[in-house]
Amino acid sequence: MNAPASGPVPAPRVVDITSLDTHEVRMAVLRKGTPSRDPRYAQDDFPDTRHLGVRIADAAGDCLVATSTWLPAAWPHDDAAPAMQLRGMAVLDDMQGLGVGRLLLAAGIDRARAAGARYVWARARDSAIGFYERAGFTVVGDVFVDDATGLDHHLVVLELQR
Repeated sequence: MNAPASGPVPAPRVVDITSLDTHEVRMAVLRKGTPSRDPRYAQDDFPDTRHLGVRIADAAGDCLVATSTWLPAAWPHDDAAPAMQLRGMAVLDDMQGLGVGRLLLAAGIDRARAAGARYVWARARDSAIGFYERAGFTVVGDVFVDDATGLDHHLVVLELQR
């Protein structure tokens, strides 16, 4: 989809999608410029894993412009509390900065909260840290290099309940 580079996003809708649905957006965003040609995560098809996407209807049809994957996974700094891990958060380049990512993240957090999670956490690229901090996440620990991408990452966490 070649969405407008500026202006309001036409009718964004957060929808449930399949793991296969995530692949094109993940490749375009998360694997661009990296050595990995594989958009899959080992947990993609686990029974409790959920995939969310943002679809936008325009003259060209109904396009998937963002994806995220959510799975129950212990927060490494408090493995006794229920937590949800966010993986594969990706927004097509021409849709970034238009609120699509915030919409998708908020929908996933709402679902995590409804499922009783105390934490939402992710392995965030350093280039995306500001996005997560603006959403209330805290950066935890030292930088590490992700094996699949070769890029610097940090853990980020949002505490939902105290």
